[in-house]
Amino acid sequence: MRGILAATLLLGLGACAGTGMDEAECRTADWRAIGYEDGAQGLRPEAFGARRRACAEHGVTAGFDAYLAGHGQGLELYCRPQNGYRLGSQGQRYAGVCPARLEGPFLAAHSDGYGLYERRAALDGIARQLSYNKQRSQEIEYLVVEKTASLVSPIMLPSERAAIAVELKQLAEEKAEVDRAIPRLERDYAEAERDYEAYRGQIANRY
Repeated sequence: MRGILAATLLLGLGACAGTGMDEAECRTADWRAIGYEDGAQGLRPEAFGARRRACAEHGVTAGFDAYLAGHGQGLELYCRPQNGYRLGSQGQRYAGVCPARLEGPFLAAHSDGYGLYERRAALDGIARQLSYNKQRSQEIEYLVVEKTASLVSPIMLPSERAAIAVELKQLAEEKAEVDRAIPRLERDYAEAERDYEAYRGQIANRY
């Protein structure tokens, strides 16, 4: 298996992975190795179509049987439960490429990984909102001090004082709302963190 991957790299299949293969690539292509690489990356066999069309333009017939054989071998690597877990934990969706005999364990592992991803995303989302609220609360404090100080200016018009008074009222209301949410967000974060750690501990020994 490693030998095939090494051959893939030596043949420069990174260039072949696109839709445009030049004539030299088409004539020297190791279709089995290309298929293996596609399968190992979780690509569907339909990826062969773009290469077939590109090579047909150069008068070269692509080797579908060899590609398909290599693709099946590549899927053996891609469809391992460990890889399913890795993809799920990164938030990547499953494209439905695994053969039936491998799909069950792969999907179970992917579900475990995706569950971890969702909990981490929820935790990060609460952390961002909590950080914003704390920062905004401080910003409002600075603004209130600045605008209150400007009220004593002797050159300020009555209309300007009235406008600042309205702003100060609005800022006070916003700060009260922001500050009210902070304890709730802290509780939500603690709860989400416990859930994340408990879930991670539950699946830690599976992969």
